[in-house]
Amino acid sequence: MSTPVQLTDVRKVYGTGPGAVDALAGVTYGFAAGTFTAVMGPSGSGKSTLLHCAAGLDSPTSGDVQLAGRSLRGLDETALTELRREQVAFVFQSFNLMPALTVRQNVVLPLTLAGKAPDDAWVTEVIRRVGLGERSKHRPSELSGGQQQRVAIARALAGRTAITFADEPTGALDTTTALEVLTLLRDQSRELGQTIAMVTHDPVAASYADRVVFLVDGQIVAETTHPTPEAVAAHLAQLSNRNTPNPT
Repeated sequence: MSTPVQLTDVRKVYGTGPGAVDALAGVTYGFAAGTFTAVMGPSGSGKSTLLHCAAGLDSPTSGDVQLAGRSLRGLDETALTELRREQVAFVFQSFNLMPALTVRQNVVLPLTLAGKAPDDAWVTEVIRRVGLGERSKHRPSELSGGQQQRVAIARALAGRTAITFADEPTGALDTTTALEVLTLLRDQSRELGQTIAMVTHDPVAASYADRVVFLVDGQIVAETTHPTPEAVAAHLAQLSNRNTPNPT
């Protein structure tokens, strides 16, 4: 099995001197093809930093990141942009929608920019499955925050890229839509062989993944497969207790 995303001894340090903070403290991990991985941990554990470094949106202080078989070390911004455009889709907490475009136009925009013809039937299906079938001609200003998040998710899935990075993709969604979106992400991984890495704080969302990776203080401290909401919640509680100072 190939590993489209590989981090090797990745460190990310913010600041210098005594005030320096290790957001990532030597992470080595591979996201295998066709797997759906949830990344979890306490606030400030390095989850989003891990995602950003893995996606080439941020440069590690040291270590190496390989994306789609290519090392990101030394690539200029043009080469990084081309690589991400061809291989990667993103769902982040900021929606980054174009206000003048309709839902459907926003969804196909990455394909248009890449000079690719969208699969119209698939685009229609993705928009329907995120619950926006009746709003494909609406503009972002006519949508709620949760609906705008669904557009961002549909946009990420429409291109059927090899890799999708998602940072709290269901945080702004109602429970029913969130579960539909998580099912769609899982299906993308299993049916199309897509590699999906998702940061979440929600044990239910994490249970849709094949495996869960737990971060504490910028380091991977545990991993579990075939997660259930109860098992994930229990593991998070153990990590929280471990980091809580004993009263004196």
